[in-house]
Order: sequence, then C-alpha cells, then structure tokens
Amino acid sequence: MLKYTLKLALATSLLTLAVNASELNLRGDGVEVKYDEKTYNIKRIHDEECRQINGADPKNIWSGDYAKEGLSSKCVKKFVTTVGKITPMKITDKIQTIGEIEVINFIKESQERDDMLLIDARLPDWFLQMSIPTAENIPFTYFNKDKYPDDFYDVLDMIGVKEVSKGKYDFTQAKELVLFCNGVWCPQSTFAIENLIKIGYPEEKISWYRGGMYSWKMLNLTTTSE
Repeated sequence: MLKYTLKLALATSLLTLAVNASELNLRGDGVEVKYDEKTYNIKRIHDEECRQINGADPKNIWSGDYAKEGLSSKCVKKFVTTVGKITPMKITDKIQTIGEIEVINFIKESQERDDMLLIDARLPDWFLQMSIPTAENIPFTYFNKDKYPDDFYDVLDMIGVKEVSKGKYDFTQAKELVLFCNGVWCPQSTFAIENLIKIGYPEEKISWYRGGMYSWKMLNLTTTSE
C-alpha cells in the first residue's frame, strides 16, 4: 500500500509539473507521465476527421443529441468531449470560481439588489436557445473595446462603470458579477473576464461559473427554454 501511495504521489507531482509547463494545453502531444513502470500520455483524444467539423448547433446541443443532424456517428460524442480548450480551475487568486449552489444563491440575492448581475457571455443564438434564469446576455465579443467600441460602452453602462478619461475608469458603482458560458471547454467567459481585468475592474467583484451551461443542464436545473 505504501509503495502504491508513493508511486501515486510521484506521478501526481510529475503531472503537476508537466501541466504547469504546458499551460494546460492538452492538444497535440499532451502531457507525458510515468507511473508503475509505464508511460502515459494524457491528452484530449481527437479523430483528425472530426476536428475539421463544426459540429455545434445551439438548437439541439442540449437535447441529448449534442451534435447537429447528419454528423458522422463517430464524431457525435467526440464533438462534445473534445471541443474547445480545457480551462484552469482559477483565473486569478482574487476571482472566485463557483458552482451551482453559489450561482443559485447569487440569483436569489440579486432579486433584492440592483448591483448584482449574472452574465451569459455566449453569442445570442446560444443564449436564445437556453440559458440560466435572470442571466443577461452580454456576448464575450462586446468586451473587446478595440473591435466593438460601441458595444463595449454599452457593457460599461450595464456593469456600473464610467470612463472618466481615455483609458481611465470609475469603478465606484461597479456591480458584483458572475460570468459563464458553455462549460469548462468554453473560453468565452474567460475572454470577457480577462478584458475586464485589463481595464482594472475590481477582481473581488467578479465570480466565474466555470461549469457553465453544460454542468447546469447535466444537473437538470431550470433553464429559460422551459
């Protein structure tokens, strides 16, 4: 038992070092670890043919079929299990990563306050198909000031921020935010959060629901599609 425990600890240590070095990029060669005299390559297993297919369809991805009609049977499951890039558990030390209970408590509290905002950072087609009740759809692209300046200033208004001079912002009335997108493989909410950090938004006022719609639906929680 002790021998097994020591080997497991060593393997875990090696894995941690390798993951940090690769910044969680589990595509391509993956992360190689040695355990019990064997070598394992931890990676997201792709079928090259399936990687070239856009299998997303917001109309039925949450129905249980996941992928759009007509997709090759060998690619249907792989689309959901290999899409996107795995996000880390934390974005920064100050930004909380939260789960479903915390999201529900946030929603309940926000019913009595106007300084709390639940943000669905996905594109409108996805939001209209299904979302979490009370969520406001602010697509991740709108957080990009350089490409979408008009939308960016609309976002500032929604989250309680004022630009006092070029590149200088007043966060006195900044709201408490929870952002989410499709799941742990979805980079849209992290993109939005990273852009908020760039302008100096107080990180202690940002929370991230990493599991997103995938975890929410997996637990059969109420959605706006019902």
